[in-house]
Amino acid sequence: MADQRDESPHAALSRRRMLFAAGAALPGAGLLTVGAAAGQAHAQEPALPQAAVPPTAGLPLVGGTDFPIGVFWPPPPTQVTIERYQEVADAGFTFLHNGNYLWDATGIRYGLDLARQTGLKMLVTGDPLEVALGSNFWAEGDPTGNRPQVSASDTEVSLRAVINTYKGYASFAGLSLSDEPAANRFGTLAALIDTTRRIAPATLPFVNLRRIGQPAGAWGTPGMDAAAYTAYLDQAVAAMAPSLLSFDRYPLLANGSDDPDYYQNWAIVRAAGLKANLPTWTYIQSVQYAGHRLPTAAELAWQVNTSLAYGAKGIQYFTYWTPDPSRGANFTTAQGLITVAGERTPLYDAAKQLNTGWLRPVGRELKPLVSQSVVHAGDTPLPAGATAFAPDDWISVVNGDAVVLGVFAAAPDATPAGAPVRWLLAANRSYARGAAARIILRPPVSGALFDPATGQYTPQEGQAVRLDLPAGGAALLKLTSG
Repeated sequence: MADQRDESPHAALSRRRMLFAAGAALPGAGLLTVGAAAGQAHAQEPALPQAAVPPTAGLPLVGGTDFPIGVFWPPPPTQVTIERYQEVADAGFTFLHNGNYLWDATGIRYGLDLARQTGLKMLVTGDPLEVALGSNFWAEGDPTGNRPQVSASDTEVSLRAVINTYKGYASFAGLSLSDEPAANRFGTLAALIDTTRRIAPATLPFVNLRRIGQPAGAWGTPGMDAAAYTAYLDQAVAAMAPSLLSFDRYPLLANGSDDPDYYQNWAIVRAAGLKANLPTWTYIQSVQYAGHRLPTAAELAWQVNTSLAYGAKGIQYFTYWTPDPSRGANFTTAQGLITVAGERTPLYDAAKQLNTGWLRPVGRELKPLVSQSVVHAGDTPLPAGATAFAPDDWISVVNGDAVVLGVFAAAPDATPAGAPVRWLLAANRSYARGAAARIILRPPVSGALFDPATGQYTPQEGQAVRLDLPAGGAALLKLTSG
């Protein structure tokens, strides 16, 4: 497999890597002025303040009722057409990261206009100036002392230039400032996030973080275990005060096995999100690439539903368009939802059905809720990081096939004591076969089953609720006590 525990396939699909060594072209007088001789910022400014408190849920994608479903690696420049963007929207996606060589301002603006026309949002990444700010330079006063440094005033001027380039489009959701940053980048990213919030409060500053097994520092150094990863996330939250926690983990390996750290990674991210009161997003594997197999429709659903059970408030597909083999050895046999030549694969149809028929309606139900617990019932041996089911005030017994149970409460009632209503997302632990599970509710709790086609809940008779879940599938129940 491509080393799940270190280098990321994202890196091979990033403009940042291409621009990092030489530095991005910096158009415009007064932008990112640095001292050439000493590598110091051109103006002396006080040390950076702490990052601001995360904003409210009024941000694009994070706020609102629609569940964010994203596309990574969208149509390339020669395929940036109204038909192609409509194809993305028709598959149930709500936003995209630009990329796949769509990195110049003119192309990005053209894509933003097509996104507007098709009801999509876009997180902008790869703009040369934005890449320089997020990857090539350090904010003045960065605790690492690394150089070259950029003053706070020049950072603001440069960020204003980037945001002003795109903010006129209703589809502009925010800036993707960094993908899988090392911990020593957190201080500079904090400055970028804080400045973005101050000058453009309606702009989402997005950062995608690393996972267990990847290093906290330079690539090639030892990977993080669970304890080190917990510390990495704590440091990210404390330093950057991000608007959300996003990570990627691609669990479907080419030899037919699954990534053993999948659930543990989710458990740690979930705990960090709850501790900081931040929504958690993830990328799911929707592409075949080095060391990783092509997902089936059931495996797509399994990734989505186990992520929902662990509290995901946003799902992003890696990838939508198949990366060209020229991107490197990781992608010589790649296949995603759309081929390199632009043909739909069966996975496109599977994603469309999953997104439109399940994820969008169920995500709308779950988005405003707060995760209370996530447990595995009948799952032997228990995966690393997972918690076994134990009876509580809501559920007394679970028998049958293995399921992952996520329990949620309304946000104003984030603690379980005395709450009259809960929501239960029961996900099939298996993507290979259907599951029959029997959930016995503790009196006086009653259950109602959600129908994604109608958006309605149907009361279930008695305390014993039988769920017949397809491979990778799930069901949503509303539980009422009394």
